[in-house]
Amino acid sequence: MAQLRPRPTNRFDTIVVGGGHNGLVAAAYLGKAGLKVAVLEARDRLGGPCGAFEFLPGYTATFSNSPGSLEPRVVEELGLAGFGLRFARPEATVVHHFPDRAFVGWRDRARVDAQLEAFAPGEAGRYYALLVSLEGLARDMGVSVFAPAPSLEEIERRLNPSQRGLFGRVFRGPLRDLLNASLRSERAKTLLGMVGLAVNRAKLSDPGTGAGLMLRPLSLASSPPGGADDPRRVALRGSTGLPIGGMGAIVDAIAASCRAHGAVLKTGTRVTRILHENGAVAGAATESGDEFAAPLVVCSVPPHVAFGRLLDDAAVGADLRRAVAGTPTPGSAFKMALALDGLPRCTDLPPGVTQQEIAGTQFRIAESMDWIDESVADAEAGMPSRRPIMWGLIPTVTSPQLAPAGKHLLSVNIWHAPYRLKSGDWATERDRFGRRCIDVLARYMPDLPQRIVAQRLMSPVEIEAELGLVEANITHGDMLAWQLFGARPHAACSAYRTPLGGFYLTGAGTWPGGYVSGVPGRNTSQAVLADLQSAKTGAKEAVWSS
Repeated sequence: MAQLRPRPTNRFDTIVVGGGHNGLVAAAYLGKAGLKVAVLEARDRLGGPCGAFEFLPGYTATFSNSPGSLEPRVVEELGLAGFGLRFARPEATVVHHFPDRAFVGWRDRARVDAQLEAFAPGEAGRYYALLVSLEGLARDMGVSVFAPAPSLEEIERRLNPSQRGLFGRVFRGPLRDLLNASLRSERAKTLLGMVGLAVNRAKLSDPGTGAGLMLRPLSLASSPPGGADDPRRVALRGSTGLPIGGMGAIVDAIAASCRAHGAVLKTGTRVTRILHENGAVAGAATESGDEFAAPLVVCSVPPHVAFGRLLDDAAVGADLRRAVAGTPTPGSAFKMALALDGLPRCTDLPPGVTQQEIAGTQFRIAESMDWIDESVADAEAGMPSRRPIMWGLIPTVTSPQLAPAGKHLLSVNIWHAPYRLKSGDWATERDRFGRRCIDVLARYMPDLPQRIVAQRLMSPVEIEAELGLVEANITHGDMLAWQLFGARPHAACSAYRTPLGGFYLTGAGTWPGGYVSGVPGRNTSQAVLADLQSAKTGAKEAVWSS
């Protein structure tokens, strides 16, 4: 490779490729450790799906709606509260709409228990018994979300024989079977089915789908609960609360932490090639022809994009490059932003629950396990789901500054909308599917259609173009059992390190996977710092031995 000729101002200790939230988290930790860091982001804004985006003039939200997986340790260690991150924590944490009456998740467990018992006598006990058993399994597995994960086979070998049966049901069997064996009511099963599976292009009846229920237990096993208010104690999520200023406030706080530690954040800077010399990374080249030199590069773009477009065979080997670049990433995300002239009324609330109590609470729509499976089956057949799964939120209830005075924004994430359609294309199908989704929402909010003053619909093709998420796969690939443990994105680079010296991976395509947790960014930064310390120690030992 030709000798690098970067400008003096383009020399850094570490380059982070991609300014999504995990890339920023990695940069903040590395900057805090004293490294000179540059973040190179292709878009004109930071944060990826978690960054602020003006969907309609005057109406701002993010593609991600909820911080339900945001890791408390990351928030604390980066001091994000000191950079302005605040949360509103309504008593209601989630609303799940069913045909006749919604289920409302509460911080008060007694209110949750009463609804579970109404589903079926004894269901609350069975529900929490399942959660306790999963937490016990997570502790016995000896796996930390803060360290590279071993393979499923290794974990199973070291488990106590009494836990291997449950391990097999969770990680090798279908989630549907686990729920059927543990609970009696269809509705309680659906509540957990949505937690475990919603964004994967897999049915509840597919093997390995139970792994989604283990993310919270594994987090709890990795660091002890911080008390009764620890958001991870609520299995249905939502308990983290809602960031004041919207999800973009999370990105703003992390970016502020980066800058406070000297990191340079460059937007509109698309990396097209990872530079390397003699088996080690040397920097990155951009679309504009600029070169940035650094002995360390952390890449937070989807791994199949990094290996397929940014690296060559000489960097990591032809076989590994083809294997990672060829990883299937079937996406199915569809985004709908609705500008409203007022708050819609939900007609299916339980007795005693007011509109005001749930107005700013995230909601979910999937009336049964069959609804979930049919949604996936439609996508697999190349059709937008006839009964789409939805996760929605009106962020302007807790952050009114996101919309004009007196107006609101309804932000809805919708599955499953296949990237490739069997017939037609998204240029013609987008609006038709959007109308179908509004019709579904109107079953629970009858006055919604009359409240809409403007709308923005984004198909998987448009999401890919805006965010760089291939096929609109928000987790950089599905998160089934064998795609997580010791194999994300590949066994040869599952510990954030790659065969190219100094080149590291981070983001949703690495362990422990997607959602807005910040854990992959933290973990990669720790791998980098550990390697630097090891090299320093090795150099000292070499001097002493001489």
